[in-house]
Amino acid sequence: MQKWSQRSSSKNKSKEEFLATKQITVLEHPAYSPDLAPSDFFLFPKIKEILKGRHFDDIRIYTTAALKAIPQNQL
Repeated sequence: MQKWSQRSSSKNKSKEEFLATKQITVLEHPAYSPDLAPSDFFLFPKIKEILKGRHFDDIRIYTTAALKAIPQNQL
């Protein structure tokens, strides 16, 4: 069985270099995260709408604030 890694591809290496030249932060994520259950995926469009058009020093702070800004009756 062959193991595939996103990091090993030369295409991905050039993407990483491009993102680095544009000073774009890439957040690593685990293959499985119990923090993002499939039942939470409905939140992404709501978070995207709140964060649209903004630039951030630390995206984690603003995504946490965006999640807290979603009214309880929409969760």
